[in-house]
Amino acid sequence: MKQLTEALQAAIPEYPGIEIGGQTFTLRMDVNTNKTKKGIKLQFVSDSLPQDIRQKQQLANAIGSELQVKFGEAKLQVILDLENPYNNVIGFLIPLPSIANYIVEVGFPELNQAKDTQPEQEPEEAPQQEPEPEPLPPADEPPSEEDQDMKEVFMWRAGIR
Repeated sequence: MKQLTEALQAAIPEYPGIEIGGQTFTLRMDVNTNKTKKGIKLQFVSDSLPQDIRQKQQLANAIGSELQVKFGEAKLQVILDLENPYNNVIGFLIPLPSIANYIVEVGFPELNQAKDTQPEQEPEEAPQQEPEPEPLPPADEPPSEEDQDMKEVFMWRAGIR
């Protein structure tokens, strides 16, 4: 088991001495295992992060601004990871679609040229009348299981549960 743990740690690239946002970090990269946030994680690790949440957010904003400039030149999107569980890490995510677009643009430019040379299709004419909206369910009818699930998700995201 120890060998497996050591092999897995070696597979995660780390780069100490990264200066960004006015502070020095160790940059750790990994893939995100969350199915709703697929992409590459950028974790800026430091033992001297401020404990005040406002100061930490200001530092995260400074890092994010620098990353947007640096990665924006390559048309890569960078998103702050708000669900990072570590106190000594400021995390960001490069979403998989952003990486895929970059790879296609750089590695397969003929796909972009083919997309650019296609004639634009004229939009279909909009219908003259809007369709009737679905009627609301009666107030005495209990919410559906799907509605209840969505309500629980929203309450969880809002920190109510």
